[in-house]
Amino acid sequence: MTDNNFNYDSFVRNPSNPVDIENLFLHDSLFSSISLSPPLSNSFNISSFNINGLKMHSQNKIEQLNNFFSLKHISFGGVVDTHLHPKQMQFLLKRLSNYTVFSSSLNTSLHIRSSGGVSLFIKNSLAPHVHTYTSHSSRLLSVDLYFKGNIKLQIFVVYIPPTSDQALCQ
Repeated sequence: MTDNNFNYDSFVRNPSNPVDIENLFLHDSLFSSISLSPPLSNSFNISSFNINGLKMHSQNKIEQLNNFFSLKHISFGGVVDTHLHPKQMQFLLKRLSNYTVFSSSLNTSLHIRSSGGVSLFIKNSLAPHVHTYTSHSSRLLSVDLYFKGNIKLQIFVVYIPPTSDQALCQ
């Protein structure tokens, strides 16, 4: 992995199209390969979802997320627009025993709508590599992981709300 000819395309496989988690069936595939085999030992599967709030139907959405993460062997799962504080997210995720979650703070001031809240789900086997995580705002979270061989991986989870308010987008 320290080779200068490192192939990033084979290291990280991102889904080419967004997936509607509400209508996801277990036989659906995000990748060109229909194989459900685990990723190679030197690769990660990464996903990102706009969950559109976890206050309504939270247990059902968490269960669907867990099923998808397990089926696709997701290593890092970004979830945006949770509308939840980190403590609320931790409470909901007691049923996800295979993942450690890092969540942003949630800004509930009067001039900011309650949207926001981002989280990163990291497979427990990779969680010990987390060195730091920072909640930059309710819409931006970064997590730094360090691996053997002086390898650093920095992951950002960003939520840009669909709004006409340019100040909010910036």
